[in-house]
Amino acid sequence: MLNFFLYFSHLFIYKHKHNNMKQFLLVVSIVFISVLAVGQQDVQYTNFMFAKSNYNPGFTGMGDGICINGLARQQWMGYKGTDGEAGAPATFYFSAQSPVKLLLGGIGIAVVKDEIGFESNTSVRLAYAFHLKLGEGNLGVGLAAGFLNKQIDFTKFRPTDSSDPLLQGGAESAMSFDLAMGAHYSTDDYYVGLSFTQLQNLWGAEAEFASGNDNLANPDYINHTYITGGYNYQLPMMPSIILNPNVLVKVAGTSSAQFDINMLAWYNKQVYAGVTYRATDAVSILAGYKVLDGFLKGLMGGVSYDITTSKMSSGTGGSFEIFVKYCFNIEFPPKSEKHGTVLYL
Repeated sequence: MLNFFLYFSHLFIYKHKHNNMKQFLLVVSIVFISVLAVGQQDVQYTNFMFAKSNYNPGFTGMGDGICINGLARQQWMGYKGTDGEAGAPATFYFSAQSPVKLLLGGIGIAVVKDEIGFESNTSVRLAYAFHLKLGEGNLGVGLAAGFLNKQIDFTKFRPTDSSDPLLQGGAESAMSFDLAMGAHYSTDDYYVGLSFTQLQNLWGAEAEFASGNDNLANPDYINHTYITGGYNYQLPMMPSIILNPNVLVKVAGTSSAQFDINMLAWYNKQVYAGVTYRATDAVSILAGYKVLDGFLKGLMGGVSYDITTSKMSSGTGGSFEIFVKYCFNIEFPPKSEKHGTVLYL
């Protein structure tokens, strides 16, 4: 992310070499903000346990049939910029995946739209995972490839001088190849996963810019590592209650690991409530419902609210997240066998 902002800063200066100190300070501010944001690039979700394929291509096609998932997150609600306009991060996630017996695994697609202030990020990934029965569970080894697009909209800047021609319109965007891989193993009682995203830098892939200016530095994305795990524990004295702890460990580049530790309590495998602790960032409450029978069998939805514990807590109203997931199977009628009648034998 730092390199992306450096790119836009260089572009800013390159196009307007003779601007005054006020404009130069604006560029410096952009770079400073980018330094603060360099630690994490991938989008974070409080409901990570219900969006495993976003972190791990190895989970592709390992759900309950064909699964469609949609999620929306509004981070730091109530936050406003110095101009009084909303600038807090907003994220939208969509995925669809299905097992395919002919391919000995599963296929899927995931689309993420992430907006924060004047910056917009869009990613699209196509994924395939090979499935293997291993012991009492199933192993999925997957690969995902797609593209990442980053755009900065200069029309959203608010200069002190409204007549400044420098910010009277226009946007710059960058496109980059995206690659991820991972492995996921699950049984009826537990799951574990290991995955790596934004691996394109390992092969020297760089972003290509709409400006086409070869004199400007090409930015890179940061590689991410994810470790996930979860367990289902049915209370012996209360079999209708299942405790479901989940953990997500995230490492962006060479930065320190970030932990999401979650505990859900399910009632009759249908209703759940829980809490998540994200180290140095937030404490979250979660709740949701799953339809077990009837026409809407396989439909599930949930909400979460993050209580910010970091320095961002002042002036913000926390973060809200909602998701809807629907899994179903398409059953084809068995082929009827034709039998000759004895009258024609």
